[in-house]
Amino acid sequence: MARFILRRLLGIFLSIFLAITLSFLSLHLVQGDSAEAALFQSVASDDVLERRRETLGLDLPILIQYGRYLHQLSGGDLGVSWFGGQPVALLIGQQVGPTLSLVLSSMFVAVVLGLGWGILSATKSSSWIGHTSRVLIGASLALPVIFTGVVLVWVFSVMLGWLPATGQGGLKHLVLPALVVGLSIGGGIARAVDAGIREVLGEPFMRTALAKGLSRSRALYRHGLRVGLLPVVDVIALETGYLVGGTVITESLFARQGIGRVLVTAVLNKDVPVVLGVVVLSVVSYSVLNLLADIAHTWLDPRIHITA
Repeated sequence: MARFILRRLLGIFLSIFLAITLSFLSLHLVQGDSAEAALFQSVASDDVLERRRETLGLDLPILIQYGRYLHQLSGGDLGVSWFGGQPVALLIGQQVGPTLSLVLSSMFVAVVLGLGWGILSATKSSSWIGHTSRVLIGASLALPVIFTGVVLVWVFSVMLGWLPATGQGGLKHLVLPALVVGLSIGGGIARAVDAGIREVLGEPFMRTALAKGLSRSRALYRHGLRVGLLPVVDVIALETGYLVGGTVITESLFARQGIGRVLVTAVLNKDVPVVLGVVVLSVVSYSVLNLLADIAHTWLDPRIHITA
């Protein structure tokens, strides 16, 4: 197990290195003057802009800029925002709370809906319950977040007045954004649950359990469900990692603070250090969650053994 985790950690560092390298080169080679953007697109003189470029290090060759950033990053320093002058770590850290609360609440909604729809679709496939579950799964996968968000705001905020239309505030303001994101992800989780359960029903150990006198439902919940949920672990890990830096539409729709809005602002202002900081956070989140998902596989399925 220790050697397995060590190999995965090395893979995490390699993934971070490749993501940073590609992002750094893409952002620095894109057309546009980052110095002018950092000066709020002012009409500053050429001398002022040139001094700003020297301060930001934009007058140096791209490889030297890249080496400097890697050296800085190795010390845990994400740099300083070109646009606002704040440390990137502080800027991102201030938005982690709102994004994390949205991610956790959305994943709770998605897991509850996904497990419910997926189990009913697989175990009640020939009944109206199974057909209804599959319709809901299809709607969840087909409807875009912006459409679902507008509909929920219209119904629960405008027509019924039960919930606020904006997402910035207390727990009540979190309900609609969490429902919107949870509904969009729940369909994918339900598909994985449905496929996993259908596959596990044909496994030899399930046939053995049935031969010993267990009912189909009891054999599934006692022996098959843990194995059938293996693909779901990967889906949850990937979706959670995506949400850490990918809640742009939801945060914009509900005027909610978070890392997604920080990323959009940074891209528009060509604020390279902030964009790279969000990239680092996203890659680390993905990699760590995938590592935890692999470890969870060994707990859910005793047939899996991690070897050196």
